[in-house]
Amino acid sequence: MNYIVFDLEWNQPEGLDSKSRPLPFEIIEIGAVRLNENFELVSKFSRVIKPQVYNRLNRHIVKMLSLKPGELEKGGSFENVAGKFLEWCGEDCIFCTWGNQDLTELQRNMNYYSMPPLSDGPFRYIDVQKLYSIMIDDMQQYSLETAVDRMKIVKDVQFHRAFSDAYYTSKILKLIPADIIEHNPAYDVYHLPATRDEEIHVSTSTGHTVYSRAFDSKEDILQDKVLLTLWCPVCKGRALKRRINWFNHSGRNYHAAGKCIEHGYVSGLMRIRPGEFGGFYAEKTTSLASEQEFLKLSEQYRKVPTK
Repeated sequence: MNYIVFDLEWNQPEGLDSKSRPLPFEIIEIGAVRLNENFELVSKFSRVIKPQVYNRLNRHIVKMLSLKPGELEKGGSFENVAGKFLEWCGEDCIFCTWGNQDLTELQRNMNYYSMPPLSDGPFRYIDVQKLYSIMIDDMQQYSLETAVDRMKIVKDVQFHRAFSDAYYTSKILKLIPADIIEHNPAYDVYHLPATRDEEIHVSTSTGHTVYSRAFDSKEDILQDKVLLTLWCPVCKGRALKRRINWFNHSGRNYHAAGKCIEHGYVSGLMRIRPGEFGGFYAEKTTSLASEQEFLKLSEQYRKVPTK
């Protein structure tokens, strides 16, 4: 098993409408390192890509990357560079990234150029940013450079290029305890499960998460009895009576709570997200909760306006 730790740099058009375009972010650089099963560096990959969609570079991107004049003009096409990257990765590998956006943007760019997909459904990967937060017991999303500073990793490569960020991500990954890596997998759901039976269930050190199949609307999700059911994350097979019904507290997020007769209070968090190819899906997590957390949810629930 090889670990492919990669990072992308991309360009985007200036203006508020950039996310509504067919390709919101155009990849202009891919950097990666290959680690063996002992997390030892065995190979490197670094290529720039000549822009084909947005020829004018965003001024913030130019400043951050410190690009040399004409550097991108010498790059290959996205299809060529991405093809070489995937060939370099090989088949027996697991992707590792800082956060979840790089895998999404890689697949969006591949889809834009009609390249074969990485997978026809969800697949497991390693989110090093999430593992770092679990390791330090602080679920804030820290920047890569902040994590490097806090772990006192020597800065021997310039930040904010694809290869350097992949390199530093691999340095952090090597310092994360094996049990944290093993028990906290991440799943890419660019391609959603096709059926109920294919939905992804992940038990981690903090609870149990379900990634649902696609639904036509948010309302369909909120009427699905299976998704609305609360299960104790320890018992795993015990459905709980809800003491707090599902309610919307912060935008897309819904909360609920129940109580297991053996393990105490259980909270449910359901995030409803748009699917990449239309419709919506749910990411539902159940976890054990303290009495204080239960009382806080109760107070929030009482403040929700009645219809």
